[in-house]
Amino acid sequence: AIPAAPAVMIPGMPASRASRRARRSLLAGCAAMLALSASAPAADTPSPVVVKDAKDAVAGAPDLTRAQIGLASDRRVRFALTLAAPWQPKDLIASSGPPGSLCVRLWTVTKPGTTPPDYLVCATARADGETMRGSVFKTQPGEQLSKVGVAIVGRTSDRTMTLRFSQTVVGRPKTIDFIAEATKPGCTRVSCVDTTPEAPKTATFKLRGSS
Repeated sequence: AIPAAPAVMIPGMPASRASRRARRSLLAGCAAMLALSASAPAADTPSPVVVKDAKDAVAGAPDLTRAQIGLASDRRVRFALTLAAPWQPKDLIASSGPPGSLCVRLWTVTKPGTTPPDYLVCATARADGETMRGSVFKTQPGEQLSKVGVAIVGRTSDRTMTLRFSQTVVGRPKTIDFIAEATKPGCTRVSCVDTTPEAPKTATFKLRGSS
C-alpha cells in the first residue's frame, strides 16, 4: 500500500482538497517511476542474431536450417536451433557409437579460426528417448572437456529446440562468436556434422551493455 502523502496546505484551499491533490501527485510520481523501471531492461537488451542455412546435411543426419541467439527474459543466453524436419530426442540415440547431439561452439576470449572454441554447449538425449539434457563444457587445448554448468533445454515446436544458460557460466563475455552444429548419431565423420553458419564461418552476438 502507498502511504498517504501529508497534505500540502494552499492558502484558501480546504484541507481535504489539498490532501486529495497531494495523493494524486504522489500516485502520478510512483506511476512514472514504475514505467521507467519497466522500460530500463529493454533499453540495454541486445538484438538477437539469426543465421539461416540451406537444407544440406547428408542423408539421415539432422539438418540445421536456422540458429538464433539472444537474451531470455531472465538475462540468460538463449539459443534456438531449428532442424529441417520434425524430430524427437530418440532420433539422437545411437545403436552403436557416439550419440547424436545439437551443440553450439562458443568463442568468448579467443578468436575463431585459429583456436578451438572456449566453450561447448550441448544437448543430448537421455536414455528414455523422451527428454534431453543440456550441458556447458569448457575446453582446454590438449585436455578433456570439463563440465562447468547446465543448459536448460526447451522446445518451441517439433523442429526447434532452445538452450538457455547463465552468462556467468561462460565468463560474462562482451561478445560471443559461435557456430551451431548437429551431429548424426553413431557417426564420427566430419560429413556427419551439419553446421550453421557453414564452418569455418562464425556469427557474432554482442552482449555489450547487458547487465
